[in-house]
Amino acid sequence: MTPLLKVEHLKAGYGGRVILKDVSFEVAPSEIRVILGGSGCGKSTLLNNILQLEKPLGGNISFFGTSYPATTPIPDDVRKRTGVLFQGGALLTSLTVAENVALPLKRHKPYLPKKIMDEIIADRLEKVHMMHAFNKYPSELSGGMKKRAALARALALDPELLFCDEPSAGLDPITARSLDELLLTLRDDLKISVVIVTHELDSIKTICDKFVFLKQGEVLLDGTLQQGLESNIPEIRTFFDRKCPDEFGNVNCLNFEFVD
Repeated sequence: MTPLLKVEHLKAGYGGRVILKDVSFEVAPSEIRVILGGSGCGKSTLLNNILQLEKPLGGNISFFGTSYPATTPIPDDVRKRTGVLFQGGALLTSLTVAENVALPLKRHKPYLPKKIMDEIIADRLEKVHMMHAFNKYPSELSGGMKKRAALARALALDPELLFCDEPSAGLDPITARSLDELLLTLRDDLKISVVIVTHELDSIKTICDKFVFLKQGEVLLDGTLQQGLESNIPEIRTFFDRKCPDEFGNVNCLNFEFVD
């Protein structure tokens, strides 16, 4: 089965400082792949370099079976097949929710009649349960609603591959859980693959199929959630043994159960 995304020996950094030395992993169809690691290990840097929001220093990236040098621009037809949910949502405050969702359509499909464009916008907002906010502005939305509106925009072009940077950041546990469940539903219903940067243990527990754990610019472990939980590697053991609050604010050890 051809991976939708394959990262090979990616190198990245800023101003002469190398952050990612040698990172390789791949994402299978309909897989949720989580990027993990300690603070400052380069998780968001990895995502930004895959998307070329920052320019990589070296390596290769394959999108949908076609390999490209990481230092060359991503073709427009590849970008049309991907969507991005930014950490803060990145909604334009001067535009309504519907106008924000329309941005990728106007960029890549400006020839669409307004009626068709409005139908697509309504469909994407319906998928994330945000039709009631069609004409609202970002300032009128809660944190969770902003994330859902931004998710609708990320889905505007019906992508096969969705990237999410800390989707649960800043959300209370109940809202974060509902967003995780929505991502799972969208993955199953739309048959998309998802790459997620997160440090939230509850989210990892809920959504992770496979993960890649970064340390000092390299991959410390590439595997399934269960392999991570059973690992004896000290950094990974420490990461998964952390404690986190439940929806009532009580701090408990995170327990994972697997059914064979």
